[in-house]
Amino acid sequence: MKRNMLIINPEYVSPNELAHQLRAMAVLDIVMNPLEDSWLRLVQKDPLEEAYYVRNGAGDEMDIFFEEKDVFIRGFDHENDLNQFGADEWDESFFKDSYAGFPQKFLDLYEEEEQRYSMTFCMWYDGFHKCWKQNAVEGNDGGQDYLLSYICKNGEEWISWAESYYETKLNRSVANKVFEGKPLTWEEIQEMNPQRDGKAALEEIRENQLEIDINWKSM
Repeated sequence: MKRNMLIINPEYVSPNELAHQLRAMAVLDIVMNPLEDSWLRLVQKDPLEEAYYVRNGAGDEMDIFFEEKDVFIRGFDHENDLNQFGADEWDESFFKDSYAGFPQKFLDLYEEEEQRYSMTFCMWYDGFHKCWKQNAVEGNDGGQDYLLSYICKNGEEWISWAESYYETKLNRSVANKVFEGKPLTWEEIQEMNPQRDGKAALEEIRENQLEIDINWKSM
């Protein structure tokens, strides 16, 4: 399995842009789905940390952790050939090589080894050198492009995805407001989703530390 060791990927978004996009999507997922239906949410934020979990409901997932100036992404495309759980022969070296050079602080987040094994690609933003790094397998990105494409860059992208997913027309102005980093009112939440308890949604947004109005471009 030929690798390009710790290649620098200058094309991917900055950590601040990535955090902003995930935060906006997590807010909109709360607006669209009450807590009892949280399994329908694409993006969920850890209530206590700057960490996001992307789940498409079909067995594919990403964990995205932010810590100080560093970011870590673990992706798992269950249909990809690099999924060792589906391989004819288990390749332990895939994990050793993929995680080589990655900060131990991120790997220690996984208490169970199987969580580290549920990986077909991983990447890390080195805040000191200000670049993304990864140990890529030549000829197979591990589903990286596919999984990262779930992260919407703006409200228009989110609307395009969400109207297909929910099979209904949605309020563009509310989605754009969230991606602009502006807080919502409970009335706007119910404009987006008339079935949603707007005040309950706002409370959950606060509990997940998603309500802060941040000027991301200045960070």
